[in-house]
Amino acid sequence: MIIAATAMAGVVIASSSDVEVNPINRSCTGLSQAACGTLIGFNNGNEFGYLCEFGLIVAYEACMGNTKCQVTSQTTYACF
Repeated sequence: MIIAATAMAGVVIASSSDVEVNPINRSCTGLSQAACGTLIGFNNGNEFGYLCEFGLIVAYEACMGNTKCQVTSQTTYACF
């Protein structure tokens, strides 16, 4: 039993370090509205643009490096 618990703990530790954060289906504020933001553990802390539909992120674009996100209309965003 002790060996099994130790082995299982090792799997949990290895798995938690490999988790990738994905903004899809995360909660947001808006009804068919574009927005920009950051998310801990996603995109190295860089901004990303997303579309919020009925309180959930349904699409996104990760901004790279020094680029910044900008809302370009009610339902669009871009990284510049």
